[in-house]
Amino acid sequence: MKKKVYVFDEYISSQKNGIGSFLGEFLCCIKQLDVDICVVTFNADVEEFGIVEEGGVERMLFPPFLFGDFTNHAEIVDKFFRLYIPDSSRNVFFVNHSPCEKLLSMIKRSHPQSKLVFTIHDLGWTSAFTGNVDEFKQLIHGKTMVEENDKNKPIVDYYNEERSMYALTDRIVCLSKDTYDLLVDTYFVSSDKIALIPNGLRLQTKPSEGGSRNECRRKLFINKGDKILLFCGRPTHQKGMYALLGAFGRVLEKESDARLVIAGFDNGNNIEKLISIASAFAPRVTFTGLINKSQLYDWYSAADVGIIPSYYEQCPYTGIEMMMHGLPVVASDAYGLRNMFCDGLNARLAEIGNRENNEVFAGNLATGILAILGSTELRSRLSEGAASVYQSTYHIRQMKENYKRLLDSL
Repeated sequence: MKKKVYVFDEYISSQKNGIGSFLGEFLCCIKQLDVDICVVTFNADVEEFGIVEEGGVERMLFPPFLFGDFTNHAEIVDKFFRLYIPDSSRNVFFVNHSPCEKLLSMIKRSHPQSKLVFTIHDLGWTSAFTGNVDEFKQLIHGKTMVEENDKNKPIVDYYNEERSMYALTDRIVCLSKDTYDLLVDTYFVSSDKIALIPNGLRLQTKPSEGGSRNECRRKLFINKGDKILLFCGRPTHQKGMYALLGAFGRVLEKESDARLVIAGFDNGNNIEKLISIASAFAPRVTFTGLINKSQLYDWYSAADVGIIPSYYEQCPYTGIEMMMHGLPVVASDAYGLRNMFCDGLNARLAEIGNRENNEVFAGNLATGILAILGSTELRSRLSEGAASVYQSTYHIRQMKENYKRLLDSL
């Protein structure tokens, strides 16, 4: 008999973050497998609970709760699951949101035969330590007791909740080798329980023949001599924006025709500070705001260098899209990113160094950018390497095969 796959989606947030991109590719994968699918959508654009079928996929729609995330309403969610989802060894729940220990615990009790799979899209410690995994390990493996008023207590509490969540699951999917290693040596999860499955992406590039790059540059009003440096994502400190702006100022001293394009939107006050910093070279910086996929792919086609200066990631779709388009990349050596990009193969890596002072990091980013802009041979080699790594590791066919093996093992 077929397995029944239940996929959790929090509609509002997934429209704006990488989980939404992941879910689109994940559903594309499992639709090609011999399974029945139900997407469990929370915060759906409906007024009352309902179950519908669209394109051969069942959808269980939960309206927005009056307060809090759906994970704060485990009792209500579990009651609906008891009513509408018969327990079966064929059931596989794919959960993508954290923290959710209580919800996982209730599903485990009400559906003991069903299987639980949790996908790690982020970890609780990354923001507090700006991705410095060594500091996090030192805290967890240290012998010092964490007191009630210790600033690190929320981090340790979250870590303990994550461990409890992982203990409740049948499998944990991680997107990077860094997280796989951390689960084993710091979260103390058995390697038999972990599936390392990087994100995958369907090939969506535009045809290379017919001068599509030049057409995109004309459409975007890019001057013939402009060298486009492209950043995609939320322009925040975590994404390395301040270091990037510092690097760009240095790049302009040697490449006056460089232009930095920041494609993304942050709904906080951060954008005003960034615009203020960028005012020193405002004619050479473009903030596009939030743009659609078609517009973004025009920028990928038009760009000379892609830049990913994050302090931590898991397996960002921005990086995969840049590789898919054959963009030479300058990436930080951050947790997660260093698993995707290899210096000299598909990117120039910029060492972050001291996270308290981004001057060295900015200098390293500038060095990488200038090296690519200054060498046709390097650009060509990194472009070929990026396309090759995409095909060998991050194409959706690898993602599909990995999830097929995972489902077969449950």
